[in-house]
Amino acid sequence: LTGVAQAVCTDRQPPYHQQPFSSTEKMAKSKNHTGNNQVYKNHRNGIKKTRRPKKMSMQGMNCKFVRNQAFAKRGMNCTPEEKEHRLAAQKEAQKKMEEKKVQERAIRLKELEAEKEAPKSKK
Repeated sequence: LTGVAQAVCTDRQPPYHQQPFSSTEKMAKSKNHTGNNQVYKNHRNGIKKTRRPKKMSMQGMNCKFVRNQAFAKRGMNCTPEEKEHRLAAQKEAQKKMEEKKVQERAIRLKELEAEKEAPKSKK
């Protein structure tokens, strides 16, 4: 080839796969992560168990329920005299309910007996 022909050939770029990397283009990284020293670092201060909370977190609970629960707790606070009065009232109510239960049971037994005797009386 003559000198003119050689100058023309050098102006052309080599094929893409033979081109060297420019400063803006970086090679792909081959390694993204290593745990090389991490275990040593973690154990220097010891791996500790997490502390259990003293109070359960109310985060994420139904806010209406949480609010009502707080008011209910405040309503339970009372003096010893009030507490005795509440217990007395509770016992009275319990007695009334038991008496009512006994009466209802007696009425129900009478009804069952009447139902049993009804077919006999028809014959």
